[in-house]
Amino acid sequence: MFNSIRRAIRLSRERSREDNAQPFSRQLWEMARLQLTTKLGPGNYHKYRLWQKDIPWEEKKGYWHDQKYYEFLNRVNPYKYRIVARHKVLAKALLQFYGIADADYHGYLSQSGGFSATGQPVKSAKDLESLLAGKPELSKVCFKLVEGSEGIGFFAVEISRDNGILLNKLGDSQTFSVADFLDKELKLPLGNEYIIESYLEQHPDLAQFNPSSLNTMRAWVTRTASGEVDVVGVYLRVGRSGKLVDNVSSGGFVVTMDNDSFKTGFGILKNQDGAATDSHPDSGFKLAGVQVPFKQETLKLCKDVISILPSTQFVGLDIAFTPHGPAIVEFNLAPSPQGAGSLLKSHKELFADLL
Repeated sequence: MFNSIRRAIRLSRERSREDNAQPFSRQLWEMARLQLTTKLGPGNYHKYRLWQKDIPWEEKKGYWHDQKYYEFLNRVNPYKYRIVARHKVLAKALLQFYGIADADYHGYLSQSGGFSATGQPVKSAKDLESLLAGKPELSKVCFKLVEGSEGIGFFAVEISRDNGILLNKLGDSQTFSVADFLDKELKLPLGNEYIIESYLEQHPDLAQFNPSSLNTMRAWVTRTASGEVDVVGVYLRVGRSGKLVDNVSSGGFVVTMDNDSFKTGFGILKNQDGAATDSHPDSGFKLAGVQVPFKQETLKLCKDVISILPSTQFVGLDIAFTPHGPAIVEFNLAPSPQGAGSLLKSHKELFADLL
């Protein structure tokens, strides 16, 4: 607690030098007042960028500490249903059953009982080679750990067919035989299990943010008890140079978006306590003013997904943009509460219809 307070004081001193920041003493007062009245700690004060002058005090009081957020989450999304999102086989099956746009599914890779989309076994390197050989149209595929999260257990490869089947790992250009890839990268002998999907090629408007990663939009979507759906906020997640994924755990960051126009704003470096940036920290690409495509199609996709999820009133959707339209990467029934900071709205405002 002492280290957290000391760190918050240091950050307040640094932020007070910025144009849109409250004076140092005012920040200390606000942190103390919020801690006493709402239990929002000094760390979250900075993660939610509440040191800014143009955020009204009443709005700052609407941000929730983590315990309050998860108590709310347990009310609107009963815990027993949240396993659907955590287990990628279940999530994939649900999306496929309802015909929701997502990456093409090719199989379930498992030594104990894997099978392809057509029912053929996919338990070994030989089985996987047979699957890929039977799909000459495939140039890239990805493997997703069945119970992985935050980009952990995600692998993407380009398929070489010139001399048998070889897999070229995207991101570091290593080439593997299928057997070596299963053993050394996927570690299949340890009991790991994966779903196999087509690699989503992204729309050039999204690729310009960072070409090596699939840059996705996170949408917070709510559904009232009477069935009214609202996309309460959206933002982009952008990867770092050379990375395949846009997750914060891999160094990724967020770019704010206008909910009405679908145009981008500034970046927020999530691992630096809400520090803002107007350009990509590696390439220097200017982040603001990019029109994210397929707005109407995306809003419909959001409505379609939350409508099929059982006993769910709130979902975080990760949406990719291909040249042909939006597609679901995954859905999350327990998004991090810090997402509110990327949406530039308090929890109270975002969830007004559900309170």
